[in-house]
Amino acid sequence: MRIAQITDSHITAAGTLWKDRVDMAQGLARAVARLNEIAPDLVVHTGDIVDGGGEAQYAVAAEILSDLRPPLRLLPGNHDIRERMRAAFGARVDLPAGPFLNFAEEAGGLTILGLDTIEEGETAGRLCPERAAWARERLSRGRPALVFAHHPPCPMGLPFMDRFAFRGADLAAETFQGRGVLRIATGHVHAAAERHWAGTLVAACPATGVQIPPVQDGAWPGFALEAPAIRLHDWSPALGLSVKTIPVEPGPLHPFEADPNADFSGTPHAG
Repeated sequence: MRIAQITDSHITAAGTLWKDRVDMAQGLARAVARLNEIAPDLVVHTGDIVDGGGEAQYAVAAEILSDLRPPLRLLPGNHDIRERMRAAFGARVDLPAGPFLNFAEEAGGLTILGLDTIEEGETAGRLCPERAAWARERLSRGRPALVFAHHPPCPMGLPFMDRFAFRGADLAAETFQGRGVLRIATGHVHAAAERHWAGTLVAACPATGVQIPPVQDGAWPGFALEAPAIRLHDWSPALGLSVKTIPVEPGPLHPFEADPNADFSGTPHAG
């Protein structure tokens, strides 16, 4: 089972640039093309699909994502609006009715949870008792679990983004601790950042758009036009969960050996 994660595409309306500088639609389109090459079993977008929740923005995002061939799951980010997500993607993605856009699946002995952590109109994430109870019930079945969410439920050592403190962090720790959660895969911070927390690993994925470098001078950081990335979560009962981060646009491949029959098995080549 290969689950690909993309995040923070921040799509703007057609003909507009993010911050008047960046073509976010092009970044998402490149990610879709790369995902179609990789052909994972599932793609999860962990939120901030669009930049401001506008209908015109969702129209652009839905058109780009319609080219994606693998199955798609969507979580909202703090820039998203749930009802507009349902309107834009309802024919393509199974988005549940009700107040939250959670999802749950089982595959090969792995529980895959998508946890809606937004409070519309706020930057910071939140886990409320209703969402915590939903997650605990699905984590109580004794299987290892991979949890996707937009917000990291804890500070990540990123001073700018950590200013927006997650509400319900103690409840989140109680929800995940000791329930077989292998990894909490998030977005939001526009950087590759990881932290051991509550008995698991919280791991933020780089964005398909711009990155926020985690090491910067000054109190008010900027963004960087660094390479967008995709994260691959590979699961097998034998190996468990292994995770790779790959660029959307890989560089050229140079062989180690000129001999196409070279043996890389770890034993001397006998040929």
